Amino acid sequence: DVYDRTSQPLTGQGGDYKLKTRGASIRFGVPFTETDTVYFGSGYESLTIVPGTLPLPVSYQVYANQFGYKSNSIPLTVGWSRDSRDSALVPTSGRFQRVYGDWGIAGDIRFVRANYQVQQYIPLNKQFTLALNGELGWGKGLNGQPYPLFKNYYSGGLGSVRGFQQGSLGPRDTSDLSVGAPKKLTLNAELIAPFPGAGNDRTLRLYGFVDAGNVFKDSYKLSGPDGLRASTGLGISWISPVGPLRIALAVPLRKQAGDKIERLQFQIGTSF
Repeated sequence: DVYDRTSQPLTGQGGDYKLKTRGASIRFGVPFTETDTVYFGSGYESLTIVPGTLPLPVSYQVYANQFGYKSNSIPLTVGWSRDSRDSALVPTSGRFQRVYGDWGIAGDIRFVRANYQVQQYIPLNKQFTLALNGELGWGKGLNGQPYPLFKNYYSGGLGSVRGFQQGSLGPRDTSDLSVGAPKKLTLNAELIAPFPGAGNDRTLRLYGFVDAGNVFKDSYKLSGPDGLRASTGLGISWISPVGPLRIALAVPLRKQAGDKIERLQFQIGTSF
C-alpha cells in the first residue's frame, strides 16, 4: 500500500491547519491450517502538521512540541487470526478471532500497540442469529516517550457504540477536539433476522442491538464520567455491489453530560 493524504478541519469546526500523511507498507498472511493465518508487515509513515493563521488545537500543538511538526515511524506488525465462520459476509454460525500488535521499531515515534477481537455467531433457528463481538485495545509509548496522539483508538458510532457521534467518545482537549485514547473496550450484541418481504435473501437483514464501550486514557473504567457508554436500537444491513451497507437508529442507554448524540447513522464496510 502507498498513500499520500491531506486532511483539514470541516467548515465550522474552526482552525485552518492541515495534516499531511504519507507512507508505504507491505503485509502478507501465511495460512497454516484451514482456519488459522499468521501475518506480518512493516512500513514507513510520515506525518506533517501544517499550521495555518489560527492557533492549532491544543492536542496537536502538544504533539508538535513532543515530536516536531514533522515526524516519522517505521512500525512492524505481527498478527494471528482464526476464522471458523460459515460465511465471511453473512455468517450465521462459527467464530472469528484475531490478535495483532504494532511495534514502532525506528523513527521519531516509538510505541507498542496490541489489539484482540472475537466474534461469535450463534444460530437460534433457521432465521434468527445471535451475534456477539468484543474488542480490547492497548497502547504505550516506548523509550520514555508519551503514547503518540495519532495512534490513539477512537469510539462512538457504527463499529463501536452506535447512537454517539463517530469517534466522539473519550478524552477531549481544551479545544473540545476528541483526541481518542491508548486503551479501548467495545462490546456488541446483535439479534439478526430476515428483512420482512425479503424471503430467504441473506444479503438484506434486520437487526436489533445493544452496544457498550469507550476509550480510556489511563485505566479501563466501567462506571463514572469516564466509564462505559451504552446504547440500543434497530438497524438494516445490506450486502450491496459496493460493499456492506449498514444503517442504525440508536437510543443511548448510558450517557454523560456533553456527550455528542447522533441517533441515525450510516456506514459502508463494517460488520458490527
